[in-house]
Amino acid sequence: MDWAATLEAQPFAQALRASRWTYPLVNAGHILGLALLIGAVVPMDVRLLRGDLRAIRMLRVYAIGGLCLALACGSLLFAAQASDYVANSWFRWKIALLVAALMNAALHLHPLALSRTRQCAAVILSLCLWIAVLLCGRMIAYS
Repeated sequence: MDWAATLEAQPFAQALRASRWTYPLVNAGHILGLALLIGAVVPMDVRLLRGDLRAIRMLRVYAIGGLCLALACGSLLFAAQASDYVANSWFRWKIALLVAALMNAALHLHPLALSRTRQCAAVILSLCLWIAVLLCGRMIAYS
């Protein structure tokens, strides 16, 4: 865990912890990224379940943008308290589920090429994984 302490000791991480405004703004950026991501993934998945594929391309752009914002801000938040996060089982579950959700998305980039059964399985898995990521992330604050 020396790497976590080293990360926390970096000037940008110290500045983030010390600032009255920066940490809350980065946290708000993380939440905005999550809102964009989940706000795009849920309707995208529901439309796919219904067989309505018209808006998937547009929603995918918002999902990717939200993911990038959430990852960038989340990385900064992690750096500010890396030792605490590494020791937190909810955080470890969140990261494992995030990796699984991203793998599911990567494996199903072209949903039209999948059978209807596989489309449904991918959608249900996607919804469950993203909800689980959100829940684990929220539980970090309560542990």
